[in-house]
Amino acid sequence: MCSKMPSLPEAVDLKYGDECPDAQVTEVACVALTLKRSGRQRLPSVLILSECDIEKAGDEEEVERKCEGVRELDLSRNKLKEWSEVFKILRHLPTLGFLNLSYNSFETSLADSPDVVGLTNLTRLVLNGTTLPWKDVHVLLDNAPRVEELHLCKNDYKKVEKPRKKYVTVSRVHFNNNPSTEWSEIEALGQMFPSLEVLILAECPLSKLTEEEHFKEYFQNLKYLSLNNTKISSWDSVDRVNWFPNLAELRLQQCPLYEPYKDEERRQLTIARLWRVERLNGGALITPEERENAERAFIRHYMNSEVRPRRYDELIMQHGELDPLVEVSLQPEKEVAVTIRFGETAFQRTLSVYSRVLDVKKALEPEVGLPPSKMRLFYHDKVIHYGPEELKINSKQLYTMNIHSGDEFIVEPKVCKP
Repeated sequence: MCSKMPSLPEAVDLKYGDECPDAQVTEVACVALTLKRSGRQRLPSVLILSECDIEKAGDEEEVERKCEGVRELDLSRNKLKEWSEVFKILRHLPTLGFLNLSYNSFETSLADSPDVVGLTNLTRLVLNGTTLPWKDVHVLLDNAPRVEELHLCKNDYKKVEKPRKKYVTVSRVHFNNNPSTEWSEIEALGQMFPSLEVLILAECPLSKLTEEEHFKEYFQNLKYLSLNNTKISSWDSVDRVNWFPNLAELRLQQCPLYEPYKDEERRQLTIARLWRVERLNGGALITPEERENAERAFIRHYMNSEVRPRRYDELIMQHGELDPLVEVSLQPEKEVAVTIRFGETAFQRTLSVYSRVLDVKKALEPEVGLPPSKMRLFYHDKVIHYGPEELKINSKQLYTMNIHSGDEFIVEPKVCKP
């Protein structure tokens, strides 16, 4: 953190100048400090001045001289209160493409400021934790006609105030951690940003998606949606994700809906409902094989239920009736009874499938007299006659090997090479 400094030029000198010998250019800058013919240092094009207690712009000629060529500016977590001070800085950064003003507490209204500067090259704007009124957000967007990415997280927005115009260049909105509970407010974002492709709503207390299918009109271009840590509590809301006509990726984790289910079960039941989504909760694309397995598991899950979702009948039409006598577990056994072999000795052990390889080694130490660091552990799958295979990754969990009761583990001491 920089020492207290009231102006931007002083913050620049302390962080990037000769009087701060320990200061280093951040890696993100990717530009080494070089000397111009005048002997003056040239700053990197990415200027990081977060948490420097900047309150004032300072002398504008100094601002212009020191910030020449800056394309990205991070002024987050400073002491800026007056918009006039911000615009004294911005008017001297004509090529600015990225601006972060997060966690500054502005006391004046931007809507009443005569000093608003046009930010014609700005494409990314970060306003997290500023609690700016919507009218100020609209003023900034009105004067930044090329913004593509907008961050409005932690701004205490319960309602979304729509402007009279639409911002067609904005394609990515981060709206995390706002207290919006009604989907109608999210629809307002879709109306405001008709070109939206990425919408992140993580940690917003939304309990459901709308019951009105017309909302898809506002999200025609949406490809990525995050509903992580929301209050989604019904499968009906998951079904309505299909109403987004171009959605390819969904993030939906740590919601009340999923609490009764294990990881694999919740993934299969979700994939089976979402025929349009190509990627769920990151990771690899959903393969045709995984989708088919999920759909068959879905059928079996609801096979004996009195009330079945509409998707059940659709999947029966696709896959046909499945044998009701076939029991398919969506989870591996929680515990398995295995044989441990050490030299001429063999004994039985019950292990949790969620144990790590290291946990198994520690549990076997009293029996075999070897500490984990001196122990080699091999796994032998007796069902498919695979192995023995040495388990070299201590963090690996047993269920990832599809372990069964009746399998074997073989313990050998490590032999130090001479």
